[in-house]
Amino acid sequence: MMNRPTVCLTLLPIHKTITVKAGSSLLEALRRAGVEIAAPCNGHGLCGKCKVEITAESPPLETPHPHLRPDEISAGIRLACDVEVYDGMKIILPEDHALDTRILEGERIQKSRVAPAAVVEKINERFMLRYENLPPVQLSSWREALSPKGLAVDIGTTTIVASLFDLLSGRELATSSSINPQTRFGHDVMTRIRYASTPEGLKAIADVTAEGLNALIGKLCQDAGAHFEEIVDAVIGGNTTMLQLAAAIDPKSLGRAPFAVSMESGCSYPVQTFRLKMNQRGRVYIPPVAHAFVGSDISAGLLSTVLFSGRTPLLFMDLGTNGEIVLIGNGYILLTSTAVGPAFEGMGITHGMQAVAGAIETVWTNEKYFTLRTIDNAPARGICGSGIVDIVAGLIEGQNVEPNGRLIDPKMKNSSKGPFADRYEKIDSIAAIRLTDRVYFTQKDLRSFQLAKSAVKTGVEMLLAAAGLNSMDLQEIVIAGAFGYHLREESLRKINILPRGFKGKIDFAGNTSRTGCVLLLVDAANRQYLEEQMGMASYLSLPGEPDFQTQFVANLPFL
Repeated sequence: MMNRPTVCLTLLPIHKTITVKAGSSLLEALRRAGVEIAAPCNGHGLCGKCKVEITAESPPLETPHPHLRPDEISAGIRLACDVEVYDGMKIILPEDHALDTRILEGERIQKSRVAPAAVVEKINERFMLRYENLPPVQLSSWREALSPKGLAVDIGTTTIVASLFDLLSGRELATSSSINPQTRFGHDVMTRIRYASTPEGLKAIADVTAEGLNALIGKLCQDAGAHFEEIVDAVIGGNTTMLQLAAAIDPKSLGRAPFAVSMESGCSYPVQTFRLKMNQRGRVYIPPVAHAFVGSDISAGLLSTVLFSGRTPLLFMDLGTNGEIVLIGNGYILLTSTAVGPAFEGMGITHGMQAVAGAIETVWTNEKYFTLRTIDNAPARGICGSGIVDIVAGLIEGQNVEPNGRLIDPKMKNSSKGPFADRYEKIDSIAAIRLTDRVYFTQKDLRSFQLAKSAVKTGVEMLLAAAGLNSMDLQEIVIAGAFGYHLREESLRKINILPRGFKGKIDFAGNTSRTGCVLLLVDAANRQYLEEQMGMASYLSLPGEPDFQTQFVANLPFL
């Protein structure tokens, strides 16, 4: 069989020329070149997020698509998944092609002594690695100039964050982040589970995960002037699916009842399990996994924020594509999870985007006007999760939306109230609020958000009911995750996402998974403590509760 000819493409504004096989899709070509752009549906033409501009110097064929407006097609905008590459093609990448993530953390990280699980000792002129209770092993490649180091890693559904630490001092040496390369196989967990349910699919996802992690490790070592051989310990936080995919463990049981976890946790693995570029005598610790839907990122997050606080009862929430909710009382830990969907992370929203430069992250409103703030004060290109919450809150306060979630046409209601009243229009026959010339928020977006809001509130209410508590009993509510970091308590109250009585009790804690992994890395005693605490945890399955559907429907209105 003859090899396909190759073609050359130019990527702007990075001025990079790549050579790929003719007949490839543009999305495939970009990925092979190491360039990631948003494509939550993994190139199936469903999400419309992989838009790129092809310059007039290399005019593309027209490819009509429901996600492309006529003016976009005329301007050379195409879906990368729907375009076949050709020689001389020049592509202007979307501004978020190099997706930097902000590593946001709160002020509540507990200080920890420096007593790591991995210690390097010199015994009889040989360097030996002592790791927890395992027999010491010789480090044949070790030398005097090296110093033991460790990794704290958070594998999120969308992003990966990794930090390098000096295990002698507990000092942070470098931190870096990247888009989780698994996103090319689907934005949501269930899509990835389906893809990885064949040996070929599992290998493909495990391979790109290892590549992505090792690329970060390489950058950390370069930034810190370290050598990968010095890394003798790692702690990984992540939801259960991310962990099993990283370890190349078949995830099928996570996608169907009874939702069984196929990997052990609260224990350490050989480095080879995750194929990390670190000392091959080292180990990788996975914090306790409580359930198929409550992973080690949650247990690590609890360690970094609430398990030492002494304040009970207390609610911990990590709101992303999947919403994990934990209720902690005197002597008990109740957990649940709820299918929130991607709305809180900006996906599934017409102009939704991740929290990168140009994303609208905050919206202030009064009776007549609204003000936008974007990340890095860059020109507005879309809306991230916290901005969506503020927009919905402003619509509700300005009476621009009915309690049932329908956008109000001021002309039909003979009203011009609210900051968004003069921004109402129909776009492709769908009611929308135009925020800028390029960005708008539609009725369909509002419905997606409404479902996510109801899922969260129902989960909280059912956990409280299971513990025999009401919302007024809560002493504190900790909201974790990058989405939660820029939320405003006032907006949460307006959208009716939490039960009554939470005013003044909310703490926005940021990336608690990474900080919890740091504590588990620098002090081995925290591992035993966390394992003991999570041993008390019990899981409440919301769909199995008889009143779940009734409460979910009751929580849909914006009242």
